[in-house]
Amino acid sequence: MSSLLSPLRPSASVPALSPKTEKETASIESTLSQLSQYRNVRGVMVVARPSHPAKSGAESRVREGEREGGIVQISGQAFEGEGGERYARVVERMVAGLEVAVDECEEGDELKLVRIRTKKHELIITPAEKYVLVVLQDPGE
Repeated sequence: MSSLLSPLRPSASVPALSPKTEKETASIESTLSQLSQYRNVRGVMVVARPSHPAKSGAESRVREGEREGGIVQISGQAFEGEGGERYARVVERMVAGLEVAVDECEEGDELKLVRIRTKKHELIITPAEKYVLVVLQDPGE
């Protein structure tokens, strides 16, 4: 594993885990560990998807049984601290907007993967029902 990558760890904001969630967490840790071993990977993050899109004011409170969004687990310095929180917020907004756009283009279609390449990095975003997997890597030659 690259020296830039830190050990897998849950985000401090994650609540105590239920038995079902512990099983999901083991699967997440395994996936993050595998992805983190790739040479160009600088960070891997799992972001929980909120049960309902964000709303303003009193409507934004999470009701019992609903999920709140946010970082579930990270690996790599790229997603530590405020940088990770910033990436998580931006990715949540991008995925929500892209899902709407995909559905408008082809009703019933579903967003599966987004790949964004910049001069410095490449983001690979894979949304699922409960989580979004985000991989940050150095672009290949």
